Amino acid sequence: MHASERVLIIVTGPVGAGKSTTALALAQALRGPTCAVAAIDLDQMYGFVRQKAGFGELTAWARARCGAAALANCLFDTGMAVVIVDGEFFNAEELATLRVAIDAGVRHYFFTLRIGYATALDRVQGDPSRGASKDPIFLKSLHNDFVQSLPFLEAQSMVITTDHLTLDQVVAHMIAVVSSTSLPTTSSAMGTNTRLDR
Repeated sequence: MHASERVLIIVTGPVGAGKSTTALALAQALRGPTCAVAAIDLDQMYGFVRQKAGFGELTAWARARCGAAALANCLFDTGMAVVIVDGEFFNAEELATLRVAIDAGVRHYFFTLRIGYATALDRVQGDPSRGASKDPIFLKSLHNDFVQSLPFLEAQSMVITTDHLTLDQVVAHMIAVVSSTSLPTTSSAMGTNTRLDR
């Protein structure tokens, strides 16, 4: 990868699939002397712009996606080679809000982390930072939304089923895809066998 090349990696999936954990691990694995990497969590962007408690404010989600795109462009302008954005991008409109706003000349990779409902429930139940998503009924409704979006995601992204994979295996698979177009990688983060648990 030449110094002027820039890469956007989008990571989506349902609650419990490991989007944020994977994005941070991927960023760590890709970082190197010639590859500055940033990770943007769409849930955090939502928290910055929401006007009321909870996560059901559609206008705030649209603003969060626009904000993520603007931040990604700023990061590229400051010399970041790779920006990873993780969050819900389950349809063409949600994806376009991010992709269309990204500067020309940025290469895009889109990954979906697929997980079964039972595995997701087990993961969120064991995560003390979780709130409403620990409710099995609520989580099931979120998972159903994801399942309905799968035809779109299968057509638009690389789908990785994470139920029985370690975090390192997921990250290694993503790096293999991105590396196929000459992105420099660092292998130092690949030696552990951490379970994908968020």
